[in-house]
Amino acid sequence: MSVEHLYNLDQHFNATDDPLQSVAGARVDSKSLWVPSERVGLHSIPIPSAPERKWAELIPWMLEDRLLQPVDEMHFVVAGRDDQQLHILAVSQQDMREWLRIADNAGVAASAMTPDFMALTWETGVVSVGWREGMLLVRDGIYSGFAASPNVGWVMLDGILKNSSVMPRLSISLPDEDMVPEHLREAASINSSSIDWQFTSFPSLNLMSAEFKPKAARSVWFHWWPVAASTFAVLFLAVFYLQVASRALEADVLTLEQQLLTSYTRVFGGAKPSLSEFRSIAESKIDRLFKQQKSLQQEPLVGIAALNPFMTACQCELHSMIANKSGVQLKLSGGSKLMAKSLNIKGYQLSLEKDQQAVPDMLSVSLVRKRRSPASKRRVNNEVTP
Repeated sequence: MSVEHLYNLDQHFNATDDPLQSVAGARVDSKSLWVPSERVGLHSIPIPSAPERKWAELIPWMLEDRLLQPVDEMHFVVAGRDDQQLHILAVSQQDMREWLRIADNAGVAASAMTPDFMALTWETGVVSVGWREGMLLVRDGIYSGFAASPNVGWVMLDGILKNSSVMPRLSISLPDEDMVPEHLREAASINSSSIDWQFTSFPSLNLMSAEFKPKAARSVWFHWWPVAASTFAVLFLAVFYLQVASRALEADVLTLEQQLLTSYTRVFGGAKPSLSEFRSIAESKIDRLFKQQKSLQQEPLVGIAALNPFMTACQCELHSMIANKSGVQLKLSGGSKLMAKSLNIKGYQLSLEKDQQAVPDMLSVSLVRKRRSPASKRRVNNEVTP
């Protein structure tokens, strides 16, 4: 777990001029953070007589008269205890939210927060003094310490020394020795080393408790599982759709096969062919029908069809028929009614004669297609040709 001071998180900002490249909200890095001690109050109270499970409810009201803010706006953490007292860290909830916002804007997920005076080394009988960008850091106990501006911090340090039953040793680390008051220089061990926030041992004390308790870091899988789940769902739906579509297509094919076979029996007689032979048999029969249609449009069938209205209800009997490309010749008996009909069939020359050599009522009917004259052919060609 990496460690950094809250005020150094601005180093995580990259390309701030381009909001599309901002790391805000990314939370790609988890860090333990040192926070400014001047925003954290340290209080010692008698150990409550109530069960420990109720201390969280009692502590705010035991400190109510020491705080400048309403207790419901403060966040309390038990730093430690000795035989008679509890040591409580009190920080504004607003400050906690602001620190979390700063970390989030830097793309950092805060896992722990501790006052930065605890970055100073502590040992029994020694008061450690350090420096953080214009602020004096002092640690005088395992749980006690503070941060203040130099003019206030030195006065507070003098008060600690005067109230000590045994004069402690001073370990002072400042960038300039002249910053140390003269009356403290002789009894102090002074050096110019600075605090390395990243490599200083981080204590187990954590301000992030209760409602500010850090959330479990999300793994890479957490960010990708919605995409993976969506992809799986799309694939599943695609396979399901293909199966449904395939079954529907099979049903449509069977329906079409039944329709084809039913239509075949309506058009053509005989047994139903198998599906493998259906196309060849149907094509051959259709080809035969076309040939039949073509033959019906040629002589002598056209002439015989033309005689149909003329022969209707003639009360005659056919004795013989000669039909060829040149025309049709019929021999009829009992065709007296034919003599009264109009002998006009368009495109044909019709003649009706009695056969004197045969039976007296025998008639000879001759139907010959008229030939077009050269003049009529030229007229037709002129009408067709532009």
